[in-house]
Amino acid sequence: MRFYAKRFVEEFFLYSSQLVVFFIIMLFLTPTRADALGVVPLVVVSFFLVVQIALLASEGQKPLLRFLFSFISPAAYALVRLVAGDFIPLDMANVFLWGAAFYVGLFQALSLASGQRWIKRVAETFLALGAVLVFVFFYFYLDLRLKATQGLSAGAIGVADYEKALNVSSFVPAFLSFLKSPQHAFFAFGAATFGLMLLSNKVEAISLRLRIIGLFGEGKLQGPMPAPEPIQAQAVDVTIVSSDIWDFSSLAERLSPTRAVDVLNRYYALWENLAERHRGRVVGVTGDSVIVAFGIAPTGQAQAREADAKDAAERACACAFDFCAELPGLRDDLVAASMPPLGTVGIGIHSGRIVAGDLGLKSSRSIGVFGDAVSVAARLDSLCKEFKQELLLSQPVFRQLGLETQSRFLRLGEVLLRNSTQPVPVYGKK
Repeated sequence: MRFYAKRFVEEFFLYSSQLVVFFIIMLFLTPTRADALGVVPLVVVSFFLVVQIALLASEGQKPLLRFLFSFISPAAYALVRLVAGDFIPLDMANVFLWGAAFYVGLFQALSLASGQRWIKRVAETFLALGAVLVFVFFYFYLDLRLKATQGLSAGAIGVADYEKALNVSSFVPAFLSFLKSPQHAFFAFGAATFGLMLLSNKVEAISLRLRIIGLFGEGKLQGPMPAPEPIQAQAVDVTIVSSDIWDFSSLAERLSPTRAVDVLNRYYALWENLAERHRGRVVGVTGDSVIVAFGIAPTGQAQAREADAKDAAERACACAFDFCAELPGLRDDLVAASMPPLGTVGIGIHSGRIVAGDLGLKSSRSIGVFGDAVSVAARLDSLCKEFKQELLLSQPVFRQLGLETQSRFLRLGEVLLRNSTQPVPVYGKK
């Protein structure tokens, strides 16, 4: 088991241990003869708290272990109470220690186990609510315990009354009485505000993490991607997506070489991930330009080529739409990494015949494509600025789309494209 100091501190202050930490501090601050544990038992509970945090920091990314490790401190507290001979199962603090451990462990495990963004956000919402309840409850419990301790010390109440005041059956009337005080109500409001801030930060962190996984994928972070299957020289009808960042040269001039390359790598990674998702292939990367081909199948896979060619235009448009939807998230990620966000990205889509094949030296082979379809797609992405559009597609692409996809585009006008003697219609997003 490796020790991660940063994760240990985060667990201690932010994630799982506020309840037990506050409880231990409270027992030190309010010792009474009725339920005094003494220094040694409190040190034992504190030791098991440290063990719990260390285990959560090192193994807490596994949902089941996170849930089970959450019960270490409550179990330690119950154990020392049993050894001392004064364990009361329905003591308010004992019930809330176990209840909070179950609550926090359950929703943290749920957030880790689920791949759905909405489930993670729901879990984090409940965790933020739980953090608010922890603060409010312990302020309430400290107030209640101090009053009971004062009454016990003054002889106004006996041990039985003291234990009854701290029994879980007294919680509702005692808590309602607590909230009647203006300062207590104000504290509860402040805790709720803090909870909302905590929730906002956690949701933002989740969104960032999911976007990073979306860009690179869990598996891609662990090792190099396998080389694409070979492509022998072939003439094939495909749909080409060409992408270009507007005014990237002026942006790159304001960045160090390392940061400029980092920005481009994140941009490339997004296209690579989306191309893979829609069965396309990134076949060209030059500066801030990316070319993705849809409809190229490996050599000897005639059936795969037919299937790819059939819906290549649909998949190309779906990939482009996904890129437009993910681009704001990529900008947020760059800002979070203290880098300038990307400007507008122009995307052109055209269908036509190209020549494709493996090019390069033996040590660095890559798929090469060339033909009018590539040039026209690049021409369309450069026209995006003129039409003030982020996505333009040609009529050959539009004709291959289903009615549902066609309804998402609007005819913008006509342009004269390469090897075209007459202007042809172009379409942009509605």
